[in-house]
Amino acid sequence: MKIKFITLLICLLWAGSLHAQIDLAPTSVDSLLPNAKEIVRVDRIKIRLNSAAEGLYSHRKVVTVLNNNSTANTIYIGYDPETPITQLRANLYDKNRQLIRKIKKEEFEDYAAVSSFSIYEDDRVKVLTLNHTDFPFTIEWEYEQKLKGITLAIMPDWDIQDYGTAVELGELSVEVPLNTQLHHRSVNIQLKPEVSTLKDGYQQYVWKVRHLKAVKEEPYAPHYEQVLPQVQLAINNFQVAGYTGSMSTWKEFGKFKAALYKDRDELPVELKNELNALLNGAKSDLEKVERLYRYMQGKMRYVSVQLGIGGWQPFTAEYVHRNKYGDCKALTNFMKSILNYANIKAYPVSIQNTDEAPFVIDENFVSDASFNHIILYIPAEKIWLECTSSDYPPNYLGESNSDRQVLMLTEEGGQLLRTPALTSKDNREYWKAEFRFEPEGKIENTAHADFYGANHELYRALKESLAAKERKEWLEENLNLALESLDSLQVNYQKDRPEASLSFHAALSRMGSRSGKRWFVPFNPLNPLTKAPAKAENRLQRVVNRKAYVQESDLSFTLPAGYKVESLPFSEKKLESPFGQYEVKVQQTGDKILVKRRLQIEAVDLPATEYTAFGNFYREVAKWDGAKMVLISEK
Repeated sequence: MKIKFITLLICLLWAGSLHAQIDLAPTSVDSLLPNAKEIVRVDRIKIRLNSAAEGLYSHRKVVTVLNNNSTANTIYIGYDPETPITQLRANLYDKNRQLIRKIKKEEFEDYAAVSSFSIYEDDRVKVLTLNHTDFPFTIEWEYEQKLKGITLAIMPDWDIQDYGTAVELGELSVEVPLNTQLHHRSVNIQLKPEVSTLKDGYQQYVWKVRHLKAVKEEPYAPHYEQVLPQVQLAINNFQVAGYTGSMSTWKEFGKFKAALYKDRDELPVELKNELNALLNGAKSDLEKVERLYRYMQGKMRYVSVQLGIGGWQPFTAEYVHRNKYGDCKALTNFMKSILNYANIKAYPVSIQNTDEAPFVIDENFVSDASFNHIILYIPAEKIWLECTSSDYPPNYLGESNSDRQVLMLTEEGGQLLRTPALTSKDNREYWKAEFRFEPEGKIENTAHADFYGANHELYRALKESLAAKERKEWLEENLNLALESLDSLQVNYQKDRPEASLSFHAALSRMGSRSGKRWFVPFNPLNPLTKAPAKAENRLQRVVNRKAYVQESDLSFTLPAGYKVESLPFSEKKLESPFGQYEVKVQQTGDKILVKRRLQIEAVDLPATEYTAFGNFYREVAKWDGAKMVLISEK
């Protein structure tokens, strides 16, 4: 009853004078409230291309913020020297749709929009946060900016909705000269543009949406571009910094990007002399690749600087050699250049580096928007190289680059490929640990673990990036144990294989809980599965879990003097499903409890109807992992 009253109140508040003040159609929005954090009342975007080299972008948006789960009270507008903002204003309206205040361009904060991997970029962002909490309230804002350079080549997409955003009215208008071919596609929505010819020699495309309900964000969902509605744009031909390119096909776009690497591979004489000595005696191209990769890793460091076309074009190999640093493009180009000197052909590859589910490429529609990284591929040896890593072994790209569509850049044109997947056979860990209990409650613990594939990356980074003291502090904070002290700590990794190891001795202040004469001890104190997918009714999206892995452990618990086992909840449990397998065995031998556990998680992409069973598998594993043996004092 309370929810219905709030809904009615919101609708009554909207039924007043907002139309007159901020030009909104007087439509009913009560059906847009379910799952909504905000409602976009009006979203109008206009793009006009004056030529293949420049254009104009204007955007007006009116958003009603419903609650504090919304982030629509913060406005972000990105720009750079080639895309300056020429007009900018905003207005804030209260719950009764009365104007609270007008906001000028000068009130927006201005920040450098430097990525987490860059030390300097020329991208900037205007930011305005309105700390208004009397819900609902409405924000109106509009701006204009020029389009030029890379921003024009990568036409802005229209992201119609975010999760939790309902849309009352949205419109995208694109005007291009009659001799310019506009490529477009609608994603996750059936939407076709209205096309007309304007009197001034332009072709106009207009997309409109009305009354779109909010999309609820769901765990283990596909990449958002496979869920949320969007209109994607590209122009057939563009010009950037004197280079002409085409988005007509992936082949043509790849040819353009490959041209940005042309004549940037010249090596200075002193470097050639170094390489001659380095390659002397190498018996195969594979050995040459390994030697040159280790040379690059040992000599160069990763520093990202993104300026103008530098977002696509690398520094020269000579620049990297002289300065001993470069971004992903520059280091990849350097590695490509020294391989070429050894008569080994390699190609840069555009990729989306992300820990989330990667975007899905449409082979018939070209877009560069989601590529954010460059790696290297050697087709003859089928070797992939992550050139920004100072310690990865050859042919290991890391979890954030695995199993995704990529664009290889060649002089003949772009080729769509896929990077190798890391399977459960690759991503493994094995623990062997002993716990010796003292009657007063303290525990002596010795442990050794071996990690492989994606599971090893954390420990490689700990060893490579942190000093011994910092490494110990990190482990003290993150081991799932009540540590009193941690010593004999060793973290190591294999230079030429994706493997790492961890060994330590620890004194624990406690384990489990005690009640009177009884001591409740968990079977798996090291790495229990504790989180299961949240329950959800009416699941809509496919169920996607990208990471596959295997955990195995052999644990030994030595009982304290004066205690015996009162109960073991089970001797064996086994669970098999399409999502994974789990097996645990518990055995008492004299004063020892031996636990053998194996958990295998599979990568899956399943229909929404499988979500309940998917969650139930994890909940069952968590229940068994959380089981406890009961020790009782004989005194």
